[in-house]
Amino acid sequence: MLDLDFNAKLGDFSLARTIIRNEQTHHSTKELAGTPGYMAPESILTGRATAETDVYAFGVLVLEVACGRKPGGQTERDDYISNIVHGLWELYRRGTILEGAGARLDGIFKKEEMERVLILGLACCHPNPNDRPSMKTVLEVLTGEAPLPDVPAERPVFMWPPKPPSFTKWDSSIIGDQLSPISELAGR
Repeated sequence: MLDLDFNAKLGDFSLARTIIRNEQTHHSTKELAGTPGYMAPESILTGRATAETDVYAFGVLVLEVACGRKPGGQTERDDYISNIVHGLWELYRRGTILEGAGARLDGIFKKEEMERVLILGLACCHPNPNDRPSMKTVLEVLTGEAPLPDVPAERPVFMWPPKPPSFTKWDSSIIGDQLSPISELAGR
């Protein structure tokens, strides 16, 4: 996490990995714990720390650094307009994502690199945890070893439970552009 001067402070990234190493599939709390603005939407419903919630928090941190502003939360209006993820997704939808770059940078940055970082941050903050990149993919994108993940122009809505990662694992049920019936229908 960052303080007011954007100095690095202790954060809880990779908490999920620690829990998984202890052979637990997830960690549940009775109280909501986390820093407002960094918490993935599903953590509010489940109270669980997962690798996907860590990716979401990392994405918010990336956006916070690149945009030079807080993620939104308790101290600010907590709505779609003040939330860094929602605001940046709107700029991305309009094709003006570079307007989200931090004002303190005074335009002194490589446009391609800034756009890459901002879009990667949005990918990490995808509302569906199954559509967030892995941290391995994030590292590969940052080092230029992998292309940016696909990020839809319109911010998808958050739904719980999340939709599966894709229909490709059920390819055998797809005929042309339609799903085949799961079972045959027969009268009694």
